[in-house]
Formats: sequence, structure tokens, C-alpha cells
Amino acid sequence: MSTKRPTIPAEVAAHVLSHFGRGGYPAGDWTELLITLIDRADMINRTKLATTFPDYGDAVLLAKYDENGIAVLQAIAGQVVKLRCLRCRDEDGPFTDAQLCEACARPIPLDGVA
Repeated sequence: MSTKRPTIPAEVAAHVLSHFGRGGYPAGDWTELLITLIDRADMINRTKLATTFPDYGDAVLLAKYDENGIAVLQAIAGQVVKLRCLRCRDEDGPFTDAQLCEACARPIPLDGVA
């Protein structure tokens, strides 16, 4: 038995993102019910479902419990996540490590003298 986890396909990532309202596109009825079951199941049943459907199990667990899980799934699904300045919400970069655009990171003083 292999302990290596499967790679999450782009379609699975898109279905799980849609389930959590974070992009992607909806799955069919049966698959959506499967995702919902994995999402709502207790630990024992979630493990059983994730063992039987490892790609969906991994994707749901990633979305629910990993702080960067949604971003990882969006990258897998091929969605472009645009950076925005935390202060002015503009998309023009470059951005600092604090996720601020250059203009917000170094504002001009009110007297106009730098």
C-alpha cells in the first residue's frame, strides 16, 4: 500500500472551490453530494470517503484545514489570483512584503516635501 497522496486534478480543484464559494465551477449532482458528504462527515466517515475518493478527499481537507489551501486549489485550477494593495485595493504593483503598493508603502507627506 502506497502512502503517497495523489495529485489533485484541476477539475477536482475547480469543483471544490465552487463548493466553498471561492471560484471554480460546479460539479454534477452526484459529485457535489460527495464533496458535501466529505465536508460534513465526522472524522471516521471522512477518512473512509477520502480513502475511497482520495482526490476529492485531499482537496476538501486542503480547503478546510490548510491556511493556504484555497490559494493552492486556485493555482491548481488555473485561476489567476490578482494581488491587491491592502490599503487602496489597487492592482498596480509592485507590492511590498506587507502587501502594500509602492504609493501606499511610501506616502507623500502632506506638506509635499519628501
